[in-house]
Amino acid sequence: MKVGPLSVDETKRLIYFQINRDLAKSTVEEAPSQTVSPAGPSLRQSAIAFVETILIFLCFVAVAGQAPPAVNESHYLTKAKHFWNPDWCPGDLFLASSFSHWLFYFGLGWPTKYLSLSTFAWLGRLMTWAVMAWAWRRLSWRLIPVPLMGCFSAILFLILNERFHLAGEWVVGGFEAKGIAYCFVVLALGDMLIGRWHRVWPWLGAAAAFHVLVGGWAMLAAGLSWCLSQRPNRQHRGTEASSANWHVLGQQLTVQSPYLLLALTLLAIGAIPPFLADQQATPAEIAAASLIYVNQRIAHHLTFAAFPTMHVGRFVLLILTWALVFNWSFKRSLDGQNRLARLYYFGIGSLVISLGGLILSGLADSDNAAQMFAARMLRFYWFRLADFAIPATTALAIGSVTGTWLLYENNRARKICAATASGLILVAASLLVRERNADPRPFADQRSLPSYPGEDFRTQQTYSNWRKVCRWIESNTPTDAVFMTPHEQQTFKWYAGRTEVVNWKDVPQDATSIIEWDRRVQELLEPQRQFELGLMNYSDEQLQAMSQKYQADFLVVPQWQVELVSVPTKLRQVYPAAGDKSTFVVFKF
Repeated sequence: MKVGPLSVDETKRLIYFQINRDLAKSTVEEAPSQTVSPAGPSLRQSAIAFVETILIFLCFVAVAGQAPPAVNESHYLTKAKHFWNPDWCPGDLFLASSFSHWLFYFGLGWPTKYLSLSTFAWLGRLMTWAVMAWAWRRLSWRLIPVPLMGCFSAILFLILNERFHLAGEWVVGGFEAKGIAYCFVVLALGDMLIGRWHRVWPWLGAAAAFHVLVGGWAMLAAGLSWCLSQRPNRQHRGTEASSANWHVLGQQLTVQSPYLLLALTLLAIGAIPPFLADQQATPAEIAAASLIYVNQRIAHHLTFAAFPTMHVGRFVLLILTWALVFNWSFKRSLDGQNRLARLYYFGIGSLVISLGGLILSGLADSDNAAQMFAARMLRFYWFRLADFAIPATTALAIGSVTGTWLLYENNRARKICAATASGLILVAASLLVRERNADPRPFADQRSLPSYPGEDFRTQQTYSNWRKVCRWIESNTPTDAVFMTPHEQQTFKWYAGRTEVVNWKDVPQDATSIIEWDRRVQELLEPQRQFELGLMNYSDEQLQAMSQKYQADFLVVPQWQVELVSVPTKLRQVYPAAGDKSTFVVFKF
């Protein structure tokens, strides 16, 4: 037995042993049969957990707490309202199409019968962010039990997800099925860290029930992590112990099978509605709809060729950072290595899935048969999980290293580095919050309404006038009226509560509706993009013919287009009043 002062390496071993011994006191490690101490967490631990969860929640509010609707809320929450009240915006092409996220609409959409869409959005956001804050703190604490490291890693995750994504995936934002699904994924990762695989699968099944792609891809990545974490140790490979270890792997799979079956049952809840959506469509319609969806409407999320070069470069940089951080952590951690390894394997699984998307993106440029196959497969958002998993696991690993250096490291230089990095991340977070709150308009309007760089007053006035015309429409037109609307907007139904012929954002999910949506886009939206006068480029007779074709009662166009028409229209203007000025004009057919 060695006596005398400890070496630096021995001191580190003792530190890591102490950290993970403390963690073991508050978590269950591997076997489901083990139980937690009846004493439970102390009052001090509970207070720390509560305060840290609140701080994480406030970080989410600061980053994503803009006025509703968020980019996707005007898309999904209007559909939830129509699900429970079909008389609201009756006959709208998008709202009447298939309900792919059926559980979200059925289970959480009913308050729209009693609440405004904005109130419903805020309640859903606060609920989702609170659950995510608790789940993230739980996940971070199980990796390294250092106070405030959960808040630190959450902030870093928000920055990395916002600034280093590849395909535009977000996690903390507006209220929709995806946000709820990611809450379940984070809960699953928390149990994965400590080997509670019997809980991982039901959590991921619940995620898939709300959003089949989020939960389904996470289930595959978790499956890879489970297989790799159960493989024989290096020292046992090639020996008799190796075969015994594989036998244990088979036994573990048998033990997990009931929980996997439960997860697959939950996944079916999310998978069956979109699967049934195209049962009435022909193979030719399905193929055509896939091409429209992948190559035209959602290419910026689905095909690698459509990703900006900057996005690709920064995501590659993030992957390199992720690999270096985990490699460094593996070389210096002892008891915590299994936990880090499970996170690392989950990240590898997400990258393997993205590799499949990369291959399919290449096939999309080949001959017709391969192109059709690639289009149908690319609809499944192959790059989605990596946009979450790589920033999340990187943030957690860096948080683990930073927390250890700040509280347990004796090396002064490393303490300074950790403190400096923490300060820089807080500065970056404050800049992110400032940027996201610089424009007071809701994100959905920022993305869709006209903006005028350097002319903030004009930009805000356009938004204000859009709200005014929508309020007028809501108060002065029949509830079943149908509108032809400007292409530079996506919030007409949210504010006006009226049916519209077509909207670029509101693409349906079933094949026949996608084809009809594309036909309407070509006839009503493309002219607005190609010609300065937009729909006013058509004659009165042509507009009247289109109104009869789509059973439209009103037309909304920018006023400046009306003023530029050489031959004044004979359509009856109902807004604004004669002689008044407004950004938008309403005509009645």
